[in-house]
Amino acid sequence: MKLNKILFLGAIGLLGACTPDNEFLEEQPKDLITVENGYSSGDQVLSTLLSAYNIIETSYFPMGFGESDNFLYKQAGTDIMDGKFTNVKYSNFIGTWSSTLTMVQNVWDNYYKIISYCNLALKQMEVVTWTDEAEKNRIAAECKFLRGFSYLRLAEYYGAVPLVQEFTETARFDYERTPRADVYSAAITDMEDGYKVLPESTIAIGEPGRVSKYAAALFLAEAYLARGVENGDNVEDFRMAATYAQDVIDHHPLMTSRFGVRAPGASGTRNGVNNALPEGSAVSDLYVSQNMTTSANTEAIWIAMSVPDYATYAANGSKGNRSITLNLSPSLQDMSLTSDGDAGKGWSENIGPEYNGETNPYIHGGTGWGQTPPTWYISVTAWDDAHNFGSAQDDRYEEGITVRTKYLVINTKHPMYGQYAGWDDLVKEVDDTGSMFVPIFYKETPMDAWDWDTQNSTYQFYWPIARASLYRNKYIARSGEAYLLLAEAQYRGGDPGSALSTLNTLRRRANANDADHIDIQVILDERARELFYEENRWGTLLRMKPEEWQPRLLDYGMYTAQPGDAVFPEVRRWAEYDESTIKFKNWPIPQTYIDLNTGVKWENNEGWN
Repeated sequence: MKLNKILFLGAIGLLGACTPDNEFLEEQPKDLITVENGYSSGDQVLSTLLSAYNIIETSYFPMGFGESDNFLYKQAGTDIMDGKFTNVKYSNFIGTWSSTLTMVQNVWDNYYKIISYCNLALKQMEVVTWTDEAEKNRIAAECKFLRGFSYLRLAEYYGAVPLVQEFTETARFDYERTPRADVYSAAITDMEDGYKVLPESTIAIGEPGRVSKYAAALFLAEAYLARGVENGDNVEDFRMAATYAQDVIDHHPLMTSRFGVRAPGASGTRNGVNNALPEGSAVSDLYVSQNMTTSANTEAIWIAMSVPDYATYAANGSKGNRSITLNLSPSLQDMSLTSDGDAGKGWSENIGPEYNGETNPYIHGGTGWGQTPPTWYISVTAWDDAHNFGSAQDDRYEEGITVRTKYLVINTKHPMYGQYAGWDDLVKEVDDTGSMFVPIFYKETPMDAWDWDTQNSTYQFYWPIARASLYRNKYIARSGEAYLLLAEAQYRGGDPGSALSTLNTLRRRANANDADHIDIQVILDERARELFYEENRWGTLLRMKPEEWQPRLLDYGMYTAQPGDAVFPEVRRWAEYDESTIKFKNWPIPQTYIDLNTGVKWENNEGWN
């Protein structure tokens, strides 16, 4: 396992960029760059820390194609999302998953890269000269938090993993796997060290991409819940989880009123659309990119920052976080309506000049492929009367505002021209209909032209950037999740009454009916409605008891029908997958590292041998 050494060499390549030009010209060349002489300023330590941040941020921006997309690993194969194409059906745990799946190794690599960057920064901050001791302490706290955060995720995903807390140049092949509970404990220690020092709000000081005290508190609540479950329902851990979750809530209350640039009283226009959106809600205002980084948004805690537009992206050498809508948008150009008749396909033919003769991205969610479709569960089932307590309204699922389940027919020759068509209007003869036709949700895909970058016509992925790419910030930590963590801690700790009250506070903000009972399945349903696309869904499921989450994969996973079968959602099983239970409790350990660690033999996790 040469990970630390490889990362050291990569990190050294970043150092020169942090040195002011005049200082660089005055430096004496070194015969050999090593850990001992490679750093000379606090800016270089900060650069190493920012490399760790960059890895975290990229997982919040869907980038498009295949297993290298870090956005996928948080949810692909869960009850929330699948892959479209036959070779990446992530709900197929026989045909797709193994210890050699690229996604399995990428996740391992990414979190150990973060850990290595943090270990390197912590080592080097002690050898450079600091002009600001407070800045040094803050960077150390960030390194501790990010290292602990990474170990939390590694333990959730893989169970027992190596615990590496010092940077070394020496390659090792004899790592021991530390028991899962001990990894959680190490994560808690690191994150609590960070919590004590981190600033109360990074948004207030104009640094929303860096972690704050209450982001640390949020993930500490998660870590204590994880350790409590691992330690046999340890009540003290659940009490600590509740304490940290309440700490977040006390300092970051929910947004319950309209705010920001699209509030009803806003003046002006953008892309020819009024800034004011009278029919919106506090929920829809949360996902306006510009609203995420304003101090008026008390719910925002930690933000994954996108470049604001294509011009900035291009000026930055085509670097920076951005999303590609084709992942999460429907393939309307490939779909037919039962009423098409002689008019051609309802959404993609005979389109009038008012829409430039093409499928219109502002009302069709971009010219998408439905490449990583949401499951039927999050598209429909989670919002039905049985799951959502008979709620006739839920601001998180408001047609044309926070979700679009029907799309405007703009075929001038079509009998439904000017009307909206949805699932019931489709021809469903194609086996992957349930992948190609999906809802779009405002938290990822705009509902009108206001959010789009319409000023650029540079082509990429066959469509103009203005239609295929989005430039919007994303939440890493939001206090809505703190209510769900608190409810879970209260429920697991033996206080279901308080848990139900906490859950209903969040539901009332969405104008949904109160829940009339609570258990872990109710909490998982509510997490899905509140946090889909935001939360690390695999982390949430895997930190729980297997009997709590395994049936959800069978009940709600996509399992798109095979050729010749009835189409999704009527059939949700792979023909070759006839098991009634899920056999694994964690992701597999990547085979690459089992093979490299020759000094200590590792057995793979249960269900993957």
